[in-house]
Amino acid sequence: MLAEAIKSGKIVVSQDNTPQIEIEAKNKKIKINALDKKLIKEVVASARESGTKGGVRESIQRSIGGIRTARNMQPVFKEIVEDLCREGVTITVSYKGNKVATIGSGANSKVTRLVTGTKGVEINSPTKLAEMTI
Repeated sequence: MLAEAIKSGKIVVSQDNTPQIEIEAKNKKIKINALDKKLIKEVVASARESGTKGGVRESIQRSIGGIRTARNMQPVFKEIVEDLCREGVTITVSYKGNKVATIGSGANSKVTRLVTGTKGVEINSPTKLAEMTI
């Protein structure tokens, strides 16, 4: 369904007149290129700030709750990834033009398969992934 909805096109998301993210779709391939990590850092910081109220006990409880939520979301994530694979859709995430992760039919990683339970997720550059979010 995703491949049918998105035929081709390009979107650039800007913040303060500075391009932050480029999204390009063509031939069942969706390329997402983070040009600047400012927007990503703000989203991550906002999520952290919303969880910093309270004491140590509340912080630990939120962390455990976050792990449980992530574990509960894994079957949904896996289903989405497998749908992408069945449809022949590949999503590539890059940071400043360097490929960070591949999701969908173009991905194939034995290491990530152990963690995610699907062959449709590949971390191409763990260092760039960390750089993008820090």
